[in-house]
Amino acid sequence: MEQVIHQFFDFQKLVSALPFGTGHINDTFRVQIEEAGSVKSYLLQRINHNVFRQPEAVMRNIHLVAEHLSRQEYPLEILAPLPALSGDFLYRDEVGNYWRVFPFFEKTTTFDKVETPEQAFEAARGFGVFARALDGMDASQLQPTIPGFHDGMQRLAYFKEVLKKAIPERLAEAKAEVAEVLQNQLIFKKIASLGLPQRAIHHDTKINNLLFDVQTLKAICVIDLDTVMPGIILSDFGDMMRTFTSAADEDETDVSKVEMRMPFFQALSEGFLSEMGSLLAPAEKDNLTEGGRWLTLMQAVRFLADYLEGDIYYKTKYPSHNLVRTRNQLKLFRSMTEHLA
Repeated sequence: MEQVIHQFFDFQKLVSALPFGTGHINDTFRVQIEEAGSVKSYLLQRINHNVFRQPEAVMRNIHLVAEHLSRQEYPLEILAPLPALSGDFLYRDEVGNYWRVFPFFEKTTTFDKVETPEQAFEAARGFGVFARALDGMDASQLQPTIPGFHDGMQRLAYFKEVLKKAIPERLAEAKAEVAEVLQNQLIFKKIASLGLPQRAIHHDTKINNLLFDVQTLKAICVIDLDTVMPGIILSDFGDMMRTFTSAADEDETDVSKVEMRMPFFQALSEGFLSEMGSLLAPAEKDNLTEGGRWLTLMQAVRFLADYLEGDIYYKTKYPSHNLVRTRNQLKLFRSMTEHLA
C-alpha cells in the first residue's frame, strides 16, 4: 500500500493506513502521512472495478461535478479528487487495481442509521442542497457509471433472466420472495411511464454518504459520488425513504422490527423540499412518495437476484445474507404500502 500512496504524494513518512468506513462496494482507508513536519490525513480508495467497470468514467463524472459545484454558491464542502503525481486522478497498480485519493475532512462524523426525525430532516436538507446545486447541470455530460442502475424495468428484466439460471437450492429457498416481487412488478412500469426529467442525481442517498459537523451536527459534505449520473429525482428521494424511515437496518434478520416510521418520513420530506420544492416539476412532486416504494422493491429485486446468482455483487457475511436483506426490504415495501395508502 505504501507504494500506491507514493504515486499520489512525495512524503517523508507513512504514519498509518487503516480501513475506514462501512461501504459495501469499495475498500477505503484513512491514510496519515508526515509532510513538512506535520501529519495530514487523506482517504485512499481501491475502486471495485467489478462493479464500476469504467473507473475512468467514474472519476471524470466526479471531477465534472466538483467543478460545477465550485462555480455555484454552494454552502457545503466539495468532495474533489486529488491528482496523483502523474496528474491523473487514478493509479492502476501492477495487478490491475484502481486507486484514488480524496481529502479527509477533519472534525466531521458520519452515521450508519437515522436515529431521530431531526437527523432525518438535516440529512435530507443536505442532499437537497446538493440536488439544488446540480439542478442547472446538463446531466448528459455525465456518463452512466452503472448502466441501468435505477432502471426498474431493466432490473426486472434481468431478474427474470436470473430466475432461468438460478442456483436450484437457492431458488427453492426463495420461492415466496420471488412470488412477492412478481406480484408487485407493475410499479416499475408505472414509474417508467411518467416521463420524468433526467437530472444529475446522487443515486445513493444513505445517511452515511453525508459528513456532519462533529459539534453542530449540520450537514458538511455529500460524499460517495461514484453513482452521480443521469437519473430521476425519485431515485434520491426514494432511497432516503428506504434508508431513513426504516426502524431497522437492511441486514436485520427479525423482520418484525422493520417498519416505516412516519415522523421520520415527514421530517425528511420537509428537509428535502425546503431546498428542492420550488425546482420540482409537478409530476416529480406528485410522485415523490411513490419513489420510496419503487426504490425499495427495486432494492429487494437486486438483493434477491444476487442471492440467486451466488452473491457476486454485494459483500456478504454468511450464505443467506442477501436473502435476509431481500426479506427485510420486502417487509419495508409492505409497510410503506400500508402507511401511504
